[in-house]
Amino acid sequence: GAAAKLSIFRQVQMIVGGLIALFVTLGFMVATGFFALAGLFGFALAFAGITGWCGLAMLLEKMPWNK
Repeated sequence: GAAAKLSIFRQVQMIVGGLIALFVTLGFMVATGFFALAGLFGFALAFAGITGWCGLAMLLEKMPWNK
């Protein structure tokens, strides 16, 4: 059977959540500047929730696995 597609919303959550986890880990292990990147992605999620506009979701919609 065909593999079930993940919704765009879930793909965004997986990507941004993974990046935040990565940057927090790097913030503890490498340099504290990575915490700012984690915060930036958190801000982007809040912005998307408030405005309803998500650039990552728009980009993911154009990917071939989402056709």
